[in-house]
Amino acid sequence: MRYTHLLGFALIVSILASCGGGGGGGGGGGVATTLNSNTQTAASTCVLKSYSSSYPDSYLGTRPIPVATQQFDATLNRMVGLKDYYPTDGANGCASVQEYSRLLYANTLDKLKALGVDTVEIYQYGPVDNFNASTWAINESNWQIPKSELIWFVQAAHNKNIKVTLAWQLWPTDGSGNTINTVNPTQAEMIKVLRGWKDIMNVMATLAAQNGIDNLNIQWSAFYYPIVTTYPEVATQEFLSVISSIRSVFNGKLFMGTPRFFDQRIVSQVDAIIVPLSPQGWTYADDSTMSVASLKERYSQQIANIYADFAAATGVTTQNTPIIWDFNIQSRDKAISDGWVEDGFCISSVGGPIVAWGAPNCMQMNYTTDFSVQAQAIEGAFQAVNEQRYFKNYAVNFSTGYWHTDTLIPSAEGFPNFSQSIRGKPAETIVKKWFTR
Repeated sequence: MRYTHLLGFALIVSILASCGGGGGGGGGGGVATTLNSNTQTAASTCVLKSYSSSYPDSYLGTRPIPVATQQFDATLNRMVGLKDYYPTDGANGCASVQEYSRLLYANTLDKLKALGVDTVEIYQYGPVDNFNASTWAINESNWQIPKSELIWFVQAAHNKNIKVTLAWQLWPTDGSGNTINTVNPTQAEMIKVLRGWKDIMNVMATLAAQNGIDNLNIQWSAFYYPIVTTYPEVATQEFLSVISSIRSVFNGKLFMGTPRFFDQRIVSQVDAIIVPLSPQGWTYADDSTMSVASLKERYSQQIANIYADFAAATGVTTQNTPIIWDFNIQSRDKAISDGWVEDGFCISSVGGPIVAWGAPNCMQMNYTTDFSVQAQAIEGAFQAVNEQRYFKNYAVNFSTGYWHTDTLIPSAEGFPNFSQSIRGKPAETIVKKWFTR
């Protein structure tokens, strides 16, 4: 296979055991650092390995790669989320695995800074000890990012004038093997979950206040719980209680995932609403005529639909409602018509069990990488967002949108080739132009 896009050297990565799967660490070679006594007891010098970002020509796809046509207003917040796990790739001559992970984080922060990003989103998770307890506890020893390393990351980002948003991914299974009923929960079960969520957010709020974290997502990440739309008033009251509790200890900004019950009381209590954006009504038939113009039209239609629902439910003046437009556009041929698929590890079927890397029934092996789909969709979406006048554009964000290494070749670390990560792909060039101030 011929590789024409060589930015690094050979990639050697270890299997990462984590929720969400994915890559090991930062890109580019020859980066050295000496950590001072504030970060370890004895100073040592580490060198970041080189990670390959070469890829076959076929990854570019069959559609034209667009050129960015505009730039966002200087006041718009430019946000990108990291792939959702703690990046580890061994010690590699460093004093510890944690020290090398700091190199990976630092390299990625440098790349985000060069991209024009002013806010990085990072994801923490771990099991609740016991769902049946009166108070939900989350043992720090089970957090996917060690607490000390999360604090270090926040400081490192701030040193580069990058703000930090913290999101907690709620696991549906606790440390005792109990699971949350997401299929047909009763109102009482929903209330218990929302009050348990309040316990988690109280911990995150204290952590954020003590360590200078800038923003908190106050609705769970990576957890689907549609029952909140069945009991909207009760759910609204519970979320208002969460917000009030957080505000008592945390003075930063609060972002609310799309309140599918669109309640004015919640909108008025947070700093921005996170709205996932996809092109309205896109089908497999539309794939054959995909273009930036057609994607822009469908994204614009979706924004108009969101406005209609939002205005009808809240009665607020939406032009003053700050929106974070959230994207998770993967780089594969049916990314728009299929929607998101798992990109961190192998599964046997949609919603099916995890299987080993390289297993014959790993469905991820059957997807077709296509960078042009992601590039066209991002350009079309950005044009639609920039030109819409229904809402106040507060930010654009790429959820889990930046892989931890430069690699674009699938391996046991995951599938960066078709993931929603923009790192090293043509879409990154488009985003950089739009993010230029």
